Amino acid sequence: MSHLEGVIQIMAPPARVQAALEDIPRAPEWITSLQKVWNVQGHGKGCKYKWTFKMGGLNVDGETEISESSPARFVMATSGGIPSTWTWEMKPAQGGTELKLSIDYTVPGSVLGAITNKLIIEKENDKELRSALANLKERLE
Repeated sequence: MSHLEGVIQIMAPPARVQAALEDIPRAPEWITSLQKVWNVQGHGKGCKYKWTFKMGGLNVDGETEISESSPARFVMATSGGIPSTWTWEMKPAQGGTELKLSIDYTVPGSVLGAITNKLIIEKENDKELRSALANLKERLE
């Protein structure tokens, strides 16, 4: 399993950050590789939806389920493509929110998957993580 994380300060309260994370239809506006979402069922904890993500020039389809949603934590697990868990942690800080995003994922395959992960996927995922944090900050401030 691979692990990536990043932290950013956003000048918005945690509840507003949570609301933005729960606004699934608008997620492609700030997660740049997320091409589209559809079949959104529910809102907040228990919400499920399908998505298309562009990775390495290829479109990959999958599904996500939100397992936790509060002004302190937002957790979602994906299946299809590269299974992952995205954990967003929000803490009040300096008149806004300290937002930490951790992504844990598993690349299918054995040795070839591990090599591909180190050479390509990990760098793309880290770039996407940092871009998502910066884009969310820009959107909320």
